[in-house]
Amino acid sequence: MGFGPKTLEEAKGFRYGTWAGNRKGTVYDPNRCAEEVAFGGRMVIFHQCYRKNGHGPKGLYCKQHAKKNNNPVEPTAGINNPR
Repeated sequence: MGFGPKTLEEAKGFRYGTWAGNRKGTVYDPNRCAEEVAFGGRMVIFHQCYRKNGHGPKGLYCKQHAKKNNNPVEPTAGINNPR
């Protein structure tokens, strides 16, 4: 499951790419997918997905991320995830 907002209200208040060098991050762009994704490489920086939205719950996601967010899966209990 993704790390982005799940509702439109959440999306409007969500900040992408917040870190020590950019504490304010960037605001939600209503024309793009709401999922928070990361660039690869030596320094991982999160940002809003660049794809067009219109799919998944509330139309917040692109086709790729809508698949992840339509069927939420609860993590099972275990050593790394005690309940």
